[in-house]
Amino acid sequence: MSGDSDSDDCDMPGLVSNGTDGAPDPGGAGVALDEEEDLGEEMYVDSLAPSVDLFSTKKFKTAEDCLEHCKEVHGLDLAVLKRRLSMDTFSYIRFVNYVRSESPSPGFVMSLSSGAKWGDLKFMKPVIPDDPLLMFNFEEELDPQDEEEENGFEIDISRELNDEIANPRNFHNQLSTASTNSLDSCIASNVTFEEDLVKMSLDKFNDLKKQFDAMSLELREKDNELKAVFEDMTKMKGVAQTLFNSGGEAEKPFAKTKHKVVPVSEARTVEEDHSYFQSYAHYSIHHEMLSDSVRTSSYRDALVKNPDRLRDALVLDIGCGTGILSMFAAQAGAKAVVGVDCSDIIYQAMDIVRENKMDDRVKLVKGRLEETELPYEKFDFIVSEWMGYFLLFEGMLDSVLAARDKYLAPGGMVLPNRCTIELCAISDHERYDSLVGFWSDVYGYKMSCMRGPILADASVEVIPKDLVVSNSANVLDLNINTCTVADTEFSSSFELKITKDCELTGILGYFDTFFDLPTPVMFSTGPQVKPTHWKQTVFYLPEKLPVKKNETIPCKMVCKRMKTDARALKVSLTLDDKTYRYTVD
Repeated sequence: MSGDSDSDDCDMPGLVSNGTDGAPDPGGAGVALDEEEDLGEEMYVDSLAPSVDLFSTKKFKTAEDCLEHCKEVHGLDLAVLKRRLSMDTFSYIRFVNYVRSESPSPGFVMSLSSGAKWGDLKFMKPVIPDDPLLMFNFEEELDPQDEEEENGFEIDISRELNDEIANPRNFHNQLSTASTNSLDSCIASNVTFEEDLVKMSLDKFNDLKKQFDAMSLELREKDNELKAVFEDMTKMKGVAQTLFNSGGEAEKPFAKTKHKVVPVSEARTVEEDHSYFQSYAHYSIHHEMLSDSVRTSSYRDALVKNPDRLRDALVLDIGCGTGILSMFAAQAGAKAVVGVDCSDIIYQAMDIVRENKMDDRVKLVKGRLEETELPYEKFDFIVSEWMGYFLLFEGMLDSVLAARDKYLAPGGMVLPNRCTIELCAISDHERYDSLVGFWSDVYGYKMSCMRGPILADASVEVIPKDLVVSNSANVLDLNINTCTVADTEFSSSFELKITKDCELTGILGYFDTFFDLPTPVMFSTGPQVKPTHWKQTVFYLPEKLPVKKNETIPCKMVCKRMKTDARALKVSLTLDDKTYRYTVD
């Protein structure tokens, strides 16, 4: 595109210097022209949308700057991927849209041995309209012209694609000619001719045969490459017709594609997650969690009151924090306990373990679980306090499941082993009016535009049990010993039976946690029991909903992870055919 504006045939008028009668100014005309040309180039670049980093929200002036940042900061080397995966322009386009939509980590991408992850044609659809990265000349920029040709000849698909498609026989003939010329030179230097006979040594014959077989194999490979190009072009034609179809049918081919849930460790690097880990380095959050007697005593009882199960066991504590669960496990008789945490709080935990003279059995390791070497290959128990608001916020369960799949010994157990999410209806006029109704009259002014953002965010607070006006409905039941990351996204239809005449102000969510051991332990974060630091999660309705006693309300909840923040949640809640959307972040 920029080449057109700089061509000799351009209709733009030439520059005239400040000299008299338009005569050239020998001292400055050349400089002025160069500066104007540079300005024109800047104006052209500025007219494009900025290039957004593939792994963060950072923006760059050009696609080249963006990709250089990806290489230097994230370690994403496209040149390496291109050679390893035999990527062409089409696979590069799919790759960019795959990274933007699925948010894998750079390390995960660089570890792949094939391009199957972005092989689906749905990734031909741009995630960002007019994405400058999709306009990057992938084949030219990552394929220097002075690079030596391998095996005597090569195909440059990016430059000769049209000719190859239009004249495939010519392409085949070119390869055949190259092979023939190579053979002719070999024969001329090593072979003698006598009438109808060709004489050569056996070694020369075998060497010539090897060369011929190698060239034949290479010719077949090039034929396969060309066929692949034809197939890609055919697919591209179909995709283009679908994408640019003005009708609503264009989205249907992709509507049934199942969304893959990407683990947090793949969606975010340790550096990108720095603020999350730092939030657990401050003493105040640990004071809050340790002061939660429901939480801490439940973990203690599950471990200490089951000594027969813990005796001589190897225990892995994920997200160990101050090391309290590791010490409970050691107290219960574990042979060795390994605690892992990526936060700097682990240094205080090391002091705590030494202070309590347990450092002979409790070993602490700093780092993200998925990227850390541990002193044992298998563990009998994995214990972790991973639950967040509404159970799934923070996405720490991903690390527990990764540890389970890698480190849990046969017959081992994850603690807690089961968690459920429950929902119920509430009627809390005082809180609703102070939070939502407040904006109707603020010192005599209306600020109704503030209601939307307030309602869109789920509220974390303690709700008195007398404000609950329905039964509790289970919408999720997770078996931590068998579930997968995909199970953390769910859709559930349920019914709420109203217990009295009232006006509903919201739907309340909480979770229950189970340790199914010989001496079982469980605790709830619901409004009917002692409050915990998790409180409850409330989804306030935009308007109060009048209901009658014994009325049954059909409901549905869909919970998914936010693409822009793998640790946050987006929730849709349907009541009586009206759907409301929220975020938990």
